[in-house]
Amino acid sequence: SLQLNDSGRYTVQGMEPVLKSVVTFSILSPTEPISNVILRSNATDLVELNDTAIFTCSVSSGTSLSYRWLNGSSEVTASDRVRLAGGNSTLTIVCVTRYDEGPFRCEVINGISNGTSQPIGLNVRCEYQTDVTSSEVAMTGHIVTFKCSASSQPPSQFSWFFNGSHVAAGSVYETGPLTLASHGEYTCVAFNNVTGRNSTISKMLTVVGESWSNLNPLIEYFEDDSFTMTCNIVGDPSSIHWWKNRTSVHLDNRTHVSFDNRTLAFNPVQHSDYGEYQCMARNSVSNRTSTRCTLLVNYGPKQPVIAGAPIAETEQRVTFNCSASSQPPSQFCWFFNGSQVATGSVYETGPLTLASHGEYTCVAFNNVTGRNSTVSKMLTVVGKSDYRFFALLC
Repeated sequence: SLQLNDSGRYTVQGMEPVLKSVVTFSILSPTEPISNVILRSNATDLVELNDTAIFTCSVSSGTSLSYRWLNGSSEVTASDRVRLAGGNSTLTIVCVTRYDEGPFRCEVINGISNGTSQPIGLNVRCEYQTDVTSSEVAMTGHIVTFKCSASSQPPSQFSWFFNGSHVAAGSVYETGPLTLASHGEYTCVAFNNVTGRNSTISKMLTVVGESWSNLNPLIEYFEDDSFTMTCNIVGDPSSIHWWKNRTSVHLDNRTHVSFDNRTLAFNPVQHSDYGEYQCMARNSVSNRTSTRCTLLVNYGPKQPVIAGAPIAETEQRVTFNCSASSQPPSQFCWFFNGSQVATGSVYETGPLTLASHGEYTCVAFNNVTGRNSTVSKMLTVVGKSDYRFFALLC
């Protein structure tokens, strides 16, 4: 049988007649079947975006080889990060990512056979975005829990810092009861001790005191004076509102609030300002409404009014009623033709005589404001016959 080493130049010579010929034979190499496809890698434990993976594909036997690379079920082709060399028998992946974990296979083909290697997977150690969950605003006295997470292989270790100072280790950090000094920046540092990398994220915590407000339960003032009502607040309010009789206070050129709404001013006070006032303080964690404050406006008396008959007959009795708007209610005195005859809002004459004819005066007096107001009414007294004649004339 022919062997590859039988190739060469052969001479043929005849005896009679004398002939001579030179013949050259070339024995072509046959295609050899593929056996035992072997895949090797330089390393399988790699750091994302840092390390390079190199795969080498070889066979125990076989000729006229073509190579094809697979990542899972997808064919691997050359790109910026992926390089093929040595007739495609070597695959190089630069700066591996989490998507390069495989498994990788090498498929070898020639004209008469094919073979596929055993798979090799990569363990790409990586860090993902770090995240912190917690409240952003909290009230003094409360406790806040911060939770830090970072997708990482292997799992990250965590450290916590408050305004730059280390305060705890672990993925969860729980503050003690908050004070206003707890306001600030809380930072989580996630560290991967295999990749040697860390990732940091910070979160601001705003700490506010619980707002509450209060007013004096009763305030007395005088009409036409200036007066200011102050909302006493504990804590740090973001807004303050004023209410009168459970309705928002109407502001005008006589009633106004300070720039921070802590005071409500009346200039001047009117008796229509009488009512129940409240202030409500609000911040991001609470809102409180004060106790009710009654504003009592002392005023008057206003002009009194007398109700009673203007004409009467002798021997009759006449009742006069005097009223006057006032706070506190007025006291009343009655005068007849300049002489005091009674006290109280109601005055009843005795049996009338002709001498009862004249001017009846009511004086309303407010013993808080120190003011008084007077009104008079004429009573005409006629005899019985004259009264009937007067009635006919009317």
